[in-house]
Amino acid sequence: LTVSLEEHLADALRPLLPLLPEALSADLNRALNAPHSDPNSDVSPGPPSSSGSSSPPPAVRTIPYQLLSTISKWSRTPAGAQVLASHEPPLAAQDYAMVALLAGTRTSPDRKFPSAPSGTNADTPAAAQKRELSDRRAVTAVLNALLSIGGAGVATFWAAGRLAWKDEWKVLLALSVSIVVAASEVILYIIWDSRRT
Repeated sequence: LTVSLEEHLADALRPLLPLLPEALSADLNRALNAPHSDPNSDVSPGPPSSSGSSSPPPAVRTIPYQLLSTISKWSRTPAGAQVLASHEPPLAAQDYAMVALLAGTRTSPDRKFPSAPSGTNADTPAAAQKRELSDRRAVTAVLNALLSIGGAGVATFWAAGRLAWKDEWKVLLALSVSIVVAASEVILYIIWDSRRT
């Protein structure tokens, strides 16, 4: 696993070269001085620029994630913290935490990942027309349900008024009927939706 060696990361790591243990310093020196790798080496150059010449994409410098992790662990040891503090100017150990080191970098910039799969036939005009018709039917079903709920409640309130009931009893009965109709409409919509898909 590698991460992009951005300029700010390289600038933060360069002062560590004389401070790190020999093996770690040698690994870091190799990573900092490694040649740029071209992530698009097997891809043909893009369209020509306005000047007429085609310029290849910029090369990507990378550094192993494991090396950054080892440097971060070393900076948290008592010996590492002491060496960082004794440097002139003093270096802060928290500047070498993994979060700080990975900030602004990209993971595996030298790898080519497959493109996201596109829909099979979802973009065809026939599929779009079918989806639009299905959406219209769904909206119609919801409007029908709302009108049924409201109509049942109003009709019940009106019918209870003919019986000379008090207003609170008429409202309670109308709400009860509306709730029963709403529950049945929800069940019918769920059944219709499961058959639609």
